[in-house]
Amino acid sequence: MRRAWRRLRQAVSYIVRNPLSTSNQNPTRLVVAPVDLRQADVFVASEIIEGRFPLAGTAFDANGKNPFLENTTNTDFRHKLHAFRWLRHLRVSDDLCAGHRAMQLTDEWMASHLNKMSGYAWELETATQRLIAFLSHSPIILQKAEQDFYQRFLYCIAQHVRYLRRVVPAQERNAARLKVRIALAMSSICLPSSKTYIRINAAALEQELDKQILPDGGHVSRNPQVLMDLLADLLPLRQTYLNLNQAVPENLLDVMDQMFAALRFFRHSSGDIALFNGSNYVSANYLMSILQNDEKTKENQSNLRDSGYVRLDAARSVILSDVGHAPKGELSKDAHAGCLSFEFSSGANRLVVNSGYPTYRQKDYGEFSRLTAAHSTLIVNDTSSARLSSSKIVGPIIIQEPSIITCENELNDEEIGFTASHDGYAREFNIIHKRQLRLKNDGQLFSGLDTIESVKSGEIANQPIVIRFHIHPSVEISQSENGMIFLSTKDGERWAFTSTVKANVEKDIFFSELLGPVNSQQITLSFITDQERKVAWIFKALHTSYI
Repeated sequence: MRRAWRRLRQAVSYIVRNPLSTSNQNPTRLVVAPVDLRQADVFVASEIIEGRFPLAGTAFDANGKNPFLENTTNTDFRHKLHAFRWLRHLRVSDDLCAGHRAMQLTDEWMASHLNKMSGYAWELETATQRLIAFLSHSPIILQKAEQDFYQRFLYCIAQHVRYLRRVVPAQERNAARLKVRIALAMSSICLPSSKTYIRINAAALEQELDKQILPDGGHVSRNPQVLMDLLADLLPLRQTYLNLNQAVPENLLDVMDQMFAALRFFRHSSGDIALFNGSNYVSANYLMSILQNDEKTKENQSNLRDSGYVRLDAARSVILSDVGHAPKGELSKDAHAGCLSFEFSSGANRLVVNSGYPTYRQKDYGEFSRLTAAHSTLIVNDTSSARLSSSKIVGPIIIQEPSIITCENELNDEEIGFTASHDGYAREFNIIHKRQLRLKNDGQLFSGLDTIESVKSGEIANQPIVIRFHIHPSVEISQSENGMIFLSTKDGERWAFTSTVKANVEKDIFFSELLGPVNSQQITLSFITDQERKVAWIFKALHTSYI
């Protein structure tokens, strides 16, 4: 009898802590709808109302049918369609049909996929985004709903919570897992829940933040864009805690402050996010809409030591460079072989960039964008400084990278800079790549010195070397008869590039445009190790626009 009573008390305790623990326990109402900070477009709303879905670079016409039954091979489109983030467009529309369309599409998805709980519609990131979207945009979904739909929608929310709670323990410790914890914490305060249940979900989120956010505010993936995506969900969660007079987890506030500082570190003078380790196109306005919620960061840091990045910031010029190790294992699936690569911006213009990651995941482009050749750095014998796995079992993780990376900041009365090196070419070519970057205090002269050194006193076999400077597609390049290269921007800036070896202008491709890859140009310095061991180069401002 005593044992039975103990089991009953444990069961009651579990239900109190997990109010949706069984399939017949569903919420009775929604308490609040968090705000969605992502940009919305009334044009996209009008297209969706008409049955067309302009998502992931594709315009799909459902022709009056249930769009969620479409068997498309475009995985990006499929993910965005089933994630329901496009509901934000309907929410800003003044079309009287927007609310009905939101409810209709939600109803069609529930009819075709709610109880399957498997397949692409229930991939972890898709299901997580959909739960947050349903919570955030419930006002427009339920705007004209009757009681029957309202109850089915609440059941749908409960099913998502149960599913995510069940699968998250087995998930790799990556951004997708952290987003699940955000979604579960959000659902705990958007639905009627006990204080204990709310605290449990908040504690699980804090624990995940501790594991994934580095002391300098960067994410363990080293992808700047991941920070922005996480903050876009954490900000509404923080505000919802405050709106409901719930205690905001103390650690959450501190970690978000660190994340804001790190995200601001990666913002170019042009307002764009730096393209390192999987980041791609982001609207400068959207990035600013996230950063405007940062109330503490006063000035940019010069280093993110834990994340492995350096920033040089003088007047209107900004240099950002990757001087860190790749993340380990599963976390390196989107990491790039870009050690010692840099990006350079002046005023409103991005001048030198990395090629970036494709906005939509075209497989061939995605693989190439991760190679050293797609970065503004030195490459030996067309070989990347890190090796990517081709195994179908473990996926495209990084399996070999530089083992020793050094970086020292340098500062004097006239300039700021740093010297860094890596041994990613030591094993195969007996080569250490050393790079010195300097930026004058007036931001008008940016210089570099790339050095090839042997490991200890060993010999270096004759190898072809290329130093690449990928130029942003908005910049016009010209070359004079004496070999000097000029960069001209649309707002009147003009920079000259010179180097100690012959410079060439070659065709290039830039992956990170909104509608996909575009043609661009690159400056290349090609030589062989028997001829040169040190190559110096300079970007000098001839005219800068102060508009």
